[in-house]
Amino acid sequence: LYLDYKKKQSRMELQGEYEHQRPAGGHHSPDLQRILHLALQRLPEIQKTVVLLRDYEGYSYDEIGEITSLNASQVKVYIYRARVALKEFIVSPDHVL
Repeated sequence: LYLDYKKKQSRMELQGEYEHQRPAGGHHSPDLQRILHLALQRLPEIQKTVVLLRDYEGYSYDEIGEITSLNASQVKVYIYRARVALKEFIVSPDHVL
């Protein structure tokens, strides 16, 4: 129990350290918005659609499946592939954040 307590306390301390680095009100810099927009534009249409529905609109996997006529497993695969592609684009040397 003590180890669990210490781990939780450590995570809370780390979270507190990074809170001051977040932009106020959740607003992103124009550069970050531009890079995210470019990254999204590079995705295939289905991947872009499912990522936006999940991460921007907040739909569940089943709801996205109904909207896109895919099953939940396919939705998860497309979201995973899209996130990998976004990560690779965003952290490339040309777009390092």
